[in-house]
Amino acid sequence: MSQPPATEQPKKKPAAIIVLSLLAVSFLVLVFFIAYYLGSSKTDATSTNGTDASSLSSQGAQSDQQLPQGVNLISDEQGKQLIKSFYRSNKDDARAIGNPKAPVTMIQFSDFSCPMCYQYESTVFPQLKPYIDNGTLRIEFNNLAIFARDYHSDLAGAASIAAAKQGKFWEFLIAATNLAGQQGNGHITWDQELVTQVAKSSGVSDLARFNQDLNSPEAAKIVEEESARAHSAGLGGTPAFFINNYYITGALPAESFLQTIEIALKDAK
Repeated sequence: MSQPPATEQPKKKPAAIIVLSLLAVSFLVLVFFIAYYLGSSKTDATSTNGTDASSLSSQGAQSDQQLPQGVNLISDEQGKQLIKSFYRSNKDDARAIGNPKAPVTMIQFSDFSCPMCYQYESTVFPQLKPYIDNGTLRIEFNNLAIFARDYHSDLAGAASIAAAKQGKFWEFLIAATNLAGQQGNGHITWDQELVTQVAKSSGVSDLARFNQDLNSPEAAKIVEEESARAHSAGLGGTPAFFINNYYITGALPAESFLQTIEIALKDAK
C-alpha cells in the first residue's frame, strides 16, 4: 500500500518540467516577435521619412505651394526619362501646338470616344490657350485608343492623323469632341462616314486624299504604336497628361491644370 505514492511522484515531476519548459519557450518567442516588430517599425519609419525628404528635395523651387488634388510628381530619374521619351519636339509636328522650346511641355493621351476627354477638350483646353500663345506651354497629342473595340475610336484616331496631313488636326479634334459631346454623352461609335463628316466640317479640303490617308496602313500603325507605348508606360485610362514631371489622369478642373503649369514653370526657371 506504500508503493502507489512512490510511483506517482516521478510522473508529476516530468510533467511539471515540460510545462515550465513550454512556458519558457513561449516567453522567448514572444520577446523575439516584440523585438522584431519594434525593429521593423523603426525601419519603416526611417524609410518613409527618407521618401518624404526625397520628394520634398525634388520639388525644390516650388516654394510652399502644394500640388492640386489628383496631380502627382514624378521624382525618380527613371520616371523622368520615361516622360522625356514621349517628347517629339518637332516644330513641323501637326499634332502639337505651341513652341517646341516652351519651358512647359504637356504630353496628352486621349481617346476619341472618351467622355472625360470630351470634358477636358470642351472645358479645360480653351483655358490653356493663353499659355500656348505666350510661349509657355506646348501640347503634344498621343492616341490611347482604349475604346477601339466597342466604339472604333482607333478609326477616329487614324482620321485625325489623316486630317493632320492637311494641317487640320486641332480643328478635327475640336469638331470630333463637339460631336462626341452631342452623342452618347461622349461615347460615340465611329465609322467611315462619320469621320469624313467631321473632316469636312473641320475644313479638310481634299476629302479624297483624306480618305486615302485614313485607310493607309501608316495611320493605323501610328494609332496602334502610340496606344501600345502608353500601355507599356502604365497608362490605362484617358485622358492622361504629363506636364513636365507631373502626372494628371482624368478630367480634373481647369484650375488644377493651370496651377500645375505654373508650378512646372517655376521648376523650369
